[in-house]
Amino acid sequence: MKRFFLISLAAAVGLLTSCSKEGPARFEGNWSFKTSGTVVLTPSASGSSEQPDTVGIASESGQMDIVTADKSSGAVLITMNAILGDAVVMNATASGNRVDITPFERMVQLSSDAGVGVSANVTVSGYGERYDDTIIFRLEYSGHCTRQQVEYTVGGSNIVCVAKLNDF
Repeated sequence: MKRFFLISLAAAVGLLTSCSKEGPARFEGNWSFKTSGTVVLTPSASGSSEQPDTVGIASESGQMDIVTADKSSGAVLITMNAILGDAVVMNATASGNRVDITPFERMVQLSSDAGVGVSANVTVSGYGERYDDTIIFRLEYSGHCTRQQVEYTVGGSNIVCVAKLNDF
C-alpha cells in the first residue's frame, strides 16, 4: 500500500510539473493593454542651442492578441488594436516566461509639457515578461523627428506596456 501511494504521488507531481506552459503557449490569448511613457529628444546638430527634452508618448489602450506562428521556433504574432488609434502587428519570439520583440518601425505621437506635439518615425524593440495573468513589456523607441524646425534624435526610452489577460 505504501509503495502504491509513493508511485501515485510521484505520478501526480510529474503531471503537475509537466502541465506548466512555457514558450509561445504561455503568451497566447486575448489581452487588454495600456502603453505609456517618455522618450528623450536630443538635438541632432552639434552646437545647437536647444537642450535635450523629455517628452511623453501618446498613451494607447485597447486589445492585444497573441497567437503562435511557429511552435518549434517559439515565434509568435502580436497584434495591438488601439481604441481610436492604430493597429500594430509585431513579430516576436517566446522562450520561458519572456517574449522578445523583433524590431519594427512605426509612427508615434510625442508631446512636451509646452503642449507641442510632433510625429516621430521610430524603431520599436523590447521584451515582455509574464507574471500570472499580466505581461509587462519594456519598450525602446529610437529614431528621429523634427520639432519647430529643429531635427532631434529620439532615445532614452522609459516606455511600459501592461497587458492583462481577458477572462471569458
